[in-house]
Amino acid sequence: MNGEDPRVFDSHPEEPSGRTLGDKYFKEFVRLVHVSLRSGWWGEPLSALCGAAGGAWLGHDGDLPMEEALGVAVSMVGIVIGSVFAVLAMITRACDNNFLKKARKARILPIVNYLWPFFTIIAMGILSTVFLLVVAGVSEDAPRVLPMMTGAAAGFCVLWTLAGLLPAMGALIVFTRLIEKTSGISD
Repeated sequence: MNGEDPRVFDSHPEEPSGRTLGDKYFKEFVRLVHVSLRSGWWGEPLSALCGAAGGAWLGHDGDLPMEEALGVAVSMVGIVIGSVFAVLAMITRACDNNFLKKARKARILPIVNYLWPFFTIIAMGILSTVFLLVVAGVSEDAPRVLPMMTGAAAGFCVLWTLAGLLPAMGALIVFTRLIEKTSGISD
């Protein structure tokens, strides 16, 4: 630790508390995901409600093109999750030791607090995938309420995932500004 006071670092240890490694890392991930009206952009819940209405409508009428909508939704969610992982890889690559030292001097740590929109998109994308799988597995003979409910859940998560891209891009802009801000700080 180079003689530095360990209290200077984030209060979260490198290994989060939990029963097993999977539990530890899942709890750490969930701690960073913000799915609430207080922490989100108004467009996310509004879009998600429209998605839920659209999914329920597709599930209500057996003559509507549910399979085509599923194909488009799965493709979009896959592209979004892949893109978000690529952006996170670029961001974490920018977090070298020099940048982190400068960020500490500028009092802008922990960096992970700027990344929650990306983690939220990943979480909603995973939920989207699960619900889309359930929608695809619902039998045509099932009571109409089942495809309506699963379609609504899938539509909600898919459109939240897509709408979450806008605040995530804003977070990327803020992170870029942090890099610029720390560039003027000497090592």
